[in-house]
Amino acid sequence: MTVVLGIKTGEGHDSGAALLIERDESLACVALGEERLSRVKHDGSFPGLAIDACLRDAGVRLEDVPLVCIDSLGAHTPVSEHADIEQLDPRAFSADDQALFASASRARHVVVNHHLAHAASAFGVTQLPDAAVLIIDGSGTRFSLNKGERGLVAIGDTSAPDDFAMSHSGRAAETQTIFHATRSADGCAQYRRVESSRRSGIGHFYTFFSRHVLGFGISQEGKAMGLAAYGDPARARSLPAFPEEDFAGIDTPLLERCMAMGFRPPKRQGGISPTSDTYADIAWWMQETLARGVLSLARRALHITGSRNLCLAGGVALNVVANRLVRDTLRDEGTLDEMFVQPAASDAGTPLGAALYGYHRILERTRPFQRNLAYLGPSHDIAHAEAAALARGGVRVPDVTARVRDLLLDGKIVGWCRGRSEHGPRALGARSILCWPRPAWMKDHLNARVKHREMFRPFAPIIAEERAHEVFDCDFPVPFMLMNTMVKPEFRGRLPAVTHADGSGRLQTVSREHLPHLHALLEAVRARDGVGVLLNTSFNDAGEPIVETPAHAIDCFERTNLDALLIEDILITKEH
Repeated sequence: MTVVLGIKTGEGHDSGAALLIERDESLACVALGEERLSRVKHDGSFPGLAIDACLRDAGVRLEDVPLVCIDSLGAHTPVSEHADIEQLDPRAFSADDQALFASASRARHVVVNHHLAHAASAFGVTQLPDAAVLIIDGSGTRFSLNKGERGLVAIGDTSAPDDFAMSHSGRAAETQTIFHATRSADGCAQYRRVESSRRSGIGHFYTFFSRHVLGFGISQEGKAMGLAAYGDPARARSLPAFPEEDFAGIDTPLLERCMAMGFRPPKRQGGISPTSDTYADIAWWMQETLARGVLSLARRALHITGSRNLCLAGGVALNVVANRLVRDTLRDEGTLDEMFVQPAASDAGTPLGAALYGYHRILERTRPFQRNLAYLGPSHDIAHAEAAALARGGVRVPDVTARVRDLLLDGKIVGWCRGRSEHGPRALGARSILCWPRPAWMKDHLNARVKHREMFRPFAPIIAEERAHEVFDCDFPVPFMLMNTMVKPEFRGRLPAVTHADGSGRLQTVSREHLPHLHALLEAVRARDGVGVLLNTSFNDAGEPIVETPAHAIDCFERTNLDALLIEDILITKEH
């Protein structure tokens, strides 16, 4: 039995674990972020809870794992591909890391380059014969500065003073990388690094202005993407226009350009709304610049690899507006056939990528990844979960789909906890909060009662996959909420709670194969309202990770003003 454990540890955020195990004719996977069990958002600590959960789910003992692949960021892990831990500085590994190595004493322990882990997480789960793989994030594996190299621009943290200045930090790390991924004759994934940038790229650019101008927190760049819809393109023309040379190659040194021209707007103060003209326009400018950069890099990736397929990962790949621009533009240009974005594109996906890299590159194994690409969380004892729900006053409803539909159409907010959880940062119908987007007041109602987040941030629509073209401008599946779409004008008045300020919607299409219960619910809603769209947001309160276990779901339900909670087939309702 071939088993590979992947983990993310060391510096940074979003630590976690993934376990691959050969079963039948495919490669099965369970993966989990540490935050889901520790309940600390973006938890970067040693992923002990996640490791234990993955091993328990697979029925594997740590001492029987033959290969552990590690994404470990820091000053002492400068690997361009991979290296055994014995080849690296012992200071790279914490006491928890060392304890893991001792417990898995029979295993080979290998550190994998961060961008390679991202690349494997994207290409390795597909069946594509080859692809250009584009990785764009803030920064990855660190290296020593070369002679004359100035290093990355420091982006600091949110505690930096308001006049935090742009300056070179004195460290080098990969920020934007293009790989050419291919498969051997027997299907083994292989990766060739074609180009890599060690200068602050579009990820650093977006993060710096998100933190130190818009005033958003760490890992909250998605707020800037939502805020951009409130900006005015005509007003934003007064902001710097970057020359073509800044987008001509693998380097996109936009922060360096801003530093050279002295462009550093003042940080938004607490009493100023993000949607004020000044900051909404900056968000629009940021978004347009980032999208231009992603498109340039994607076009370059296809050109220099000669591939017609594109895979994306890294935190910037969560930007749905840029993703849609890339897909539409390159298909219109006739250079792109298939495009895949890893659902866990952020660092949450690198444990999976590290494990896949080890499976293909080190063990030279070739079984295809399981058909389910997103719902990778550990299974939970359904009988125990339902018993816990029954103990809280839940009931087993004869036709639960019809009952939940009626609650939603009556304006109720429903927590939905069924099956394995989603891998990555977005709720995709396994740990979701659902409501009907028809009432104009629903968005404010949901924010006031449950989500407690900024009013400028959009909520996502979901629809049965085969119905999407009726309501949205897409005729292709969007299963992972990674492509921006526009709500057709005739439906915007009927879907006010999920239609953003610019008429867009961060759509998820729901397939009967992977989410049969949710698909049935959407079809039941459509039979009543003629549209079949629901609002889907992550099952959590503000500042919390998405719930993982049924116990987490019950806790969130009882602390917030959710009206109902479905755990598997047991429904709990509140009397208001």
